[in-house]
Order: sequence, then structure tokens, then C-alpha cells
Amino acid sequence: MKRTLNFILISLFIFTCILPVQGKQNDDPFNRGAVYFFQKKFEMAEIFFQEAIKQEPVNPLAYSYLGDIYLNKTQYDGAIKFYVKALEINPQIAENYFRLGQIYYIKKNPGLALENYHKALAIDPSLKFTYYQIGLTYLIINRNKEKTIENWETYISLAPEDPQYNSIKRVIELLKDPNFILPEPGSNISIEEALLLGGDALDMQHRSGENRKADHESKKSKDTIEDIYVDDDL
Repeated sequence: MKRTLNFILISLFIFTCILPVQGKQNDDPFNRGAVYFFQKKFEMAEIFFQEAIKQEPVNPLAYSYLGDIYLNKTQYDGAIKFYVKALEINPQIAENYFRLGQIYYIKKNPGLALENYHKALAIDPSLKFTYYQIGLTYLIINRNKEKTIENWETYISLAPEDPQYNSIKRVIELLKDPNFILPEPGSNISIEEALLLGGDALDMQHRSGENRKADHESKKSKDTIEDIYVDDDL
């Protein structure tokens, strides 16, 4: 989950990654907040974004950045409040819906997570990583193999250059195995363990019992299925 939060918290908006800093006054609070934000000095950034809102209450990006900051602090309800406010001002910012989807995923609310992911795609179909997040929601929370496969196949078809392409494809192959059953929520077996055991089962005919046990032990990891992909660009 830690690595998932890392990619969630790396700078939010593609279209604001390069801000026109030179064209603004040095004392512009929004500009100063953005500079501190990208320096990851979030406490200072928050002060200036709050000041920017006082000066311009209808600035959706200021609210969006504040949402990012509260997400960084894992204050999810506060982050939701700011993203919703940004969307009230400008409902066409797809990334705000995407972030709301991620927060509701973290809060284990698959209905709202999926609703916001689909809203993001409706506005901006180029946010292809959303398909990965939708699949992850179906896998981890809803335990729905078919929907996970559907969305992850869509994702890798749109992003064949993804460095995790082979890892994602391998999980899809395991999920397609009719003998592979996802553990029920609350099971003593995690999704990760089930996928690992599923992989061993598929290769069982090629291994002796001793080799299979050794291979299983060598592949144990603290990583989770949520760590398959880390997006540094969104």
C-alpha cells in the first residue's frame, strides 16, 4: 500500500506540471504555493494556496492542490472536500475525479471509487492508467476476476510500453485460469498469496515437490499486488 500511496502523491496534474512561473509576480500566492508544492514543502504550500483562495475564491487549481496536500497528509476527508470544491468550480478537470476514485479505493468504498474513475475517463479518455485502477478495485475489493481482466487487458492494450507490462499480463493469465479462485474478503490467504500459489499450481507439472517448495519460498515478498505498477507521471 505504501508504494501505491507514493504514486498517488507524486505531483497531481499533467497539465500543471510546468507552471508559467516567470510570467507571474513573485508575490503571487498561487505561484509561490506551486513552487513550494513541487519542492514538496507542503506546509508552506498550503499557507499560500489558502491565501490564493482568499484572493480568488473561484480558483479550482488552488483547491486541487490543497486536495493533494491533504492527500499527502492522509487526511482523506479534507482532501475530498477540496477536490469536490474544485469540481464545483470546474467540473471538467478529469484528474480531480481520478483522485477522488483513489481516495474512495483507499477508504474501501468500491462504488464511489468506480463512479469517479468512470467520470474521469468520460472527460479525458487519455487517462489510461484509470483502467488499471478500475481493475485493481475489482480485484482487491470486489473480488471480480472478469472485470479485473477486462480492465487490465484494456490498460495494457493502451500502454504496451509500460515497464510492468509483463507482470500485469502474468497476473491476467493467472486470473484466467478456471482453477484459480480468489480468496473471500477476510480470508487468511491474501490476494498476493493466492496469485503466488496459483502461479506455482500452473507450473506444478514441471517441478518436483522439493523444487516447488524452494521456489515458493524464494518468491515470498512483502510487496503487494498494488505495487505492480507505480506511476510517476500522473
